[in-house]
Amino acid sequence: METKRFKVVPAGRRAGKSEIAKRRLVTVLPIVKPWQDPRYFAAAPTNAQAKRVFWKDLKALIPKSWIKRVYETDLCISTIFGSELWVVGMDKPQRIEGVAWDGGVLDEYANMKETAWSENVRPALSDRKGWCWFIGVPEGFNHYKDLADYAASGIDEDWGLYSWLSADILDSAEIEAARRHLDPRTFRQEYEASFEGASGRVYYAYDQKLHSEAAIELDATLPIIVCCDFNVDPCLWILCQSRGNTVRVFDEIALGPTSTIEMAKELKVRYGDHGPGFIIYGDAAGGARSTTGKSDYAILSEFGLTDQRVRRSNPRVKDRVNALNSILRNSNDDVRLRHHPRCRYLKRDMETVVWNSAGTEIDKISRDRTHASDALGYYVAYEFPLKHMRAVKGKRFYK
Repeated sequence: METKRFKVVPAGRRAGKSEIAKRRLVTVLPIVKPWQDPRYFAAAPTNAQAKRVFWKDLKALIPKSWIKRVYETDLCISTIFGSELWVVGMDKPQRIEGVAWDGGVLDEYANMKETAWSENVRPALSDRKGWCWFIGVPEGFNHYKDLADYAASGIDEDWGLYSWLSADILDSAEIEAARRHLDPRTFRQEYEASFEGASGRVYYAYDQKLHSEAAIELDATLPIIVCCDFNVDPCLWILCQSRGNTVRVFDEIALGPTSTIEMAKELKVRYGDHGPGFIIYGDAAGGARSTTGKSDYAILSEFGLTDQRVRRSNPRVKDRVNALNSILRNSNDDVRLRHHPRCRYLKRDMETVVWNSAGTEIDKISRDRTHASDALGYYVAYEFPLKHMRAVKGKRFYK
């Protein structure tokens, strides 16, 4: 029997996911709980959308003999069992706060605010250990994909990932009509529930299925490599270890707004007792600037982080990117870098960072993007630079 508390369900357009969710909500209403007032919610990105998708159907699905009262203004159905079913819009996520919930459905989750789950819904489920379904069609590489990847990783037994195609439900002629009308990327997203990334990706060699590995652990015999980017909000440090020509990223530190001092303190709190010590790599500009009057690397030295391997100037952006792509996956299909699924900023960078319109520089328009990949790139470009083939003087290449 399926026992997952949190179910992530990206499925194709018109594939019946909302209908299944409505029936799930109805079937739980008679279930006896230790408390007298079980509460469930059916939520969508806006209040108008939630009412349109759920309200009429839920009233029709619930047997009339179960209904005690219907509150049309509040979009709430009270039952003779003491349970309540609410229809809620998540354009104002705080609507979910203030009471304890036994379970609910977040429909079209990809279009909800990224913080709605972590800051509003998840805490409201804690008192009663409530369940939640996240249903919808993928919308690029955003927070819905993050949640789907987490559920698929297997690192948390409370979470499960479920998906199916529109073709499993819709008539084949309709599917083929859609295929003829839509471009391949849009068709895969809308009818095959595929998370599709942006074009012009910087780290094109990255594939979450190849590079994310939940079995990665801290090796007590190897030093921790600390890859530093000194942005203020957020500040991202990537923590990894290397043996031979392979790299394993086991953690990341993300704080903001913050300072180099606070980042160093957090590093020490997490891994201060690591015997083999630390090796610092990072942005060359960190040797010249700091809000405290000292350079970032001077501050790190005061924390005992004195093994610093930083060049006088950063490599060219294209050289750094090419080095990172090469260690991700080279032309022989060798994968030499993997990360733990907890490194969500790094994974998101790998999947979403793109070039600017001219294709010459990395697009840094998003505040929380590029810092994790930049940090890791400084280390990779230092230790695993691409070798440039140069002509040997005096040697002919012709007969």
